[in-house]
Amino acid sequence: MFNIHVASVYGFCKGVESSVRTAEKMIEEAGGRPIYSIGRLVHNNRVVDDFSSRGLRVISSPDEVEPGLALIRAHGITRELKKEFEDKGFTLVDGTCRIVAANHRSCAAAVNPVLFFGIKGHAETLSTISNCNTRCYVIETGSDFDLVEPSEYYDVVIQTTFSSVKIEEFKAIIKERGMKVRYHNSICAASMRRRISVDELCRICDTIIVVGEGQSANATELYNIVVSHGVKGYLVPGAEYLKEEMYSGKDIGVCAGASVYPKDVKDLVAALEERGGMIVQDR
Repeated sequence: MFNIHVASVYGFCKGVESSVRTAEKMIEEAGGRPIYSIGRLVHNNRVVDDFSSRGLRVISSPDEVEPGLALIRAHGITRELKKEFEDKGFTLVDGTCRIVAANHRSCAAAVNPVLFFGIKGHAETLSTISNCNTRCYVIETGSDFDLVEPSEYYDVVIQTTFSSVKIEEFKAIIKERGMKVRYHNSICAASMRRRISVDELCRICDTIIVVGEGQSANATELYNIVVSHGVKGYLVPGAEYLKEEMYSGKDIGVCAGASVYPKDVKDLVAALEERGGMIVQDR
């Protein structure tokens, strides 16, 4: 017998939810036209496979297929790629997360060089920095500051799901080097709420299962938070990945990244109940 503690916040964030709803509408209203997602809809194989089975094909270039309806996913796409699709006759449906879109506008409006705190090569990073009209430096680790001239004034834009620990580390480096910057945003509120909910679980659980995939920045960050608290943590896509070692403790926490179907979380909790767990209603 063990206790199950479910995070107060889990599953789709509003940005992913909006993008998924947009994809649903595309499927319903396609009218026989081919439908595509420019890049993977979200960083979750279950969601992508589900939509793929219903006709939403993942593509990366307009040269791969005949023109049709093409969804811009929550992470956005680069402005260069957007123009390519438009020039090839595709009808674009914009599912970019509104917070990501706000970061696009911040980069486009910046008159100073931009420091973008984010993961290099990540879809959101690429789409956002493509809007810069000035020099841009992607800062993923502290050593990236060695490429930056400290005497200049910078605009700082932050990836919506970036590590809060790294943000504080970078702010300390900026202060130490006497750099002058203007911050345009912080990580999105949805990401912060999920992190706070995991912090709460870490205070009462000896093991926490994060539902999500390693390709997801926000799910990986939740897992990293668990480990940083010294709590045993596991990152799994769904209930079928459960192993006995994952629920061998007394208090098992369950949380999930923002690209995870809420049903996948409920299925994992149900699987834990079948194995002798009892849900505890935490206050």
